[in-house]
Amino acid sequence: MLNIEYWSITKKGDKHPKNEDNSLCINEMNIFGTAIFLICDGVGGYAGGDIASHKIVTKFERRFHSLRINPQNIEEYIMKTIDDANSDIVEYSQTNLAYSQLSSTLVGLFIINDTYHAFSVGDSRIYLRDKIGFRQINEDDSKVWERYKEGLIKKSEIIKQDDKNIITAALGFKNKVNPHYYKGQVNDYFQFLLSSDGLTDFVTEGDIEKHLSEGKSVREKCVGLLEKAIKNGSDDDITITLIEGDRNKIKWSQ
Repeated sequence: MLNIEYWSITKKGDKHPKNEDNSLCINEMNIFGTAIFLICDGVGGYAGGDIASHKIVTKFERRFHSLRINPQNIEEYIMKTIDDANSDIVEYSQTNLAYSQLSSTLVGLFIINDTYHAFSVGDSRIYLRDKIGFRQINEDDSKVWERYKEGLIKKSEIIKQDDKNIITAALGFKNKVNPHYYKGQVNDYFQFLLSSDGLTDFVTEGDIEKHLSEGKSVREKCVGLLEKAIKNGSDDDITITLIEGDRNKIKWSQ
């Protein structure tokens, strides 16, 4: 049986009066062989970011249990739920003029038995660490990522760019949204890390991997990453979710 442990932590930054991040964690691996984890980051600078991120989380939470009935159509389910959440946000912004630019990023992970389904819109990230190594699964929807893909800058230079916060996609931006979707098989042991950019804009991937490789609990690793981001000057909302899966209860250290 695949055993999963997770921890999720969030902290309001100094940028906004409210924490505009929202998250969802449901682990039913031991009962139904399913789990879902989400982080949604209300787009900074626009009113109601917390409303947008909450709408996405609520939509997924209400529909999650239907997966037990028909888990074969998981990709269709994910895309439909994202599309409906996007429509809810757009409709809300059109009928509430104070929130005319309501929007939020999204990064999510489903684990169903031995298969993972990752998806994202915006610049919130998901990383995977397993026997193959440590890597980011998804792509950022941002101006700096476009330059990285064109070979104009290195991946390690993204964190240093002044315009790294300028995103090119989010739920609520347009009537239609084009999510990134990824599918794969989990190994006997693995770590998934989901985070808003309050972490990844201030902590290098090398430091993130270092924290994940420490022989500490999932809670201690999350707290350590949060403290590192704050130490490095993060003034944004920070949300981190770490999931560790282990079929043989292997100790998580190098």
